[in-house]
Amino acid sequence: MPAPQDLVTTELLPLTTRAMGEPARLGLFITAVSDALAAYVGYPLHQRLGVVETVAGTGAAHLWLRGGAVRRVVRVAVRGVELEPDAYALESALMGRLVARRHRWPFTGTWSPGVSSTPMDSQDTGEVVVTYDAGWVTPGQRALNSSLEVDLPAAIQLAAIEAVTAALSRDGKPGDVASENIGGTSMSYFAGEGGGRAALPSTARQMLTPYRRLR
Repeated sequence: MPAPQDLVTTELLPLTTRAMGEPARLGLFITAVSDALAAYVGYPLHQRLGVVETVAGTGAAHLWLRGGAVRRVVRVAVRGVELEPDAYALESALMGRLVARRHRWPFTGTWSPGVSSTPMDSQDTGEVVVTYDAGWVTPGQRALNSSLEVDLPAAIQLAAIEAVTAALSRDGKPGDVASENIGGTSMSYFAGEGGGRAALPSTARQMLTPYRRLR
């Protein structure tokens, strides 16, 4: 059965790719690769509605959500008081960055001791709560709910197909095999620390670059 995070479905894979794997295990590869791509870009890619997240206030003009691909900010509350929608704006959907339009966000965290204390370490104290929608409708979500329309960017879908194809081609082989000779039963291996093959092919990583959130 498809999973919500699946960036492709079996039907979207090329025939040559499907022929590489056992039908009963194709879904396993798709979900595993989809999870790996989400980890690479730094946030879940499938549509998530009503995400509730507490955020550390730095006392500056910006707040940083942990999620990326923010589609819509539903609600922001500071110390139990909901802010007016025009008091903030989503400045970067990819980075999950909110900007304050009127006043700076409050500082939440530790303060220096003394009569005239100053902010020290910003911490998530639960005083700032943001509710938002994020991600895109994936082919997996569409397969589970036919009323949804897939809006996942084509580059991400193609990266998933590329990565699934690469994963199937490695199925059953050691991850550090550089070449093999079936007839002669010989293999060579990538040498040195970090010399093994990347889990995601370079073409897939290139297609994901515009969507990657660097920490």
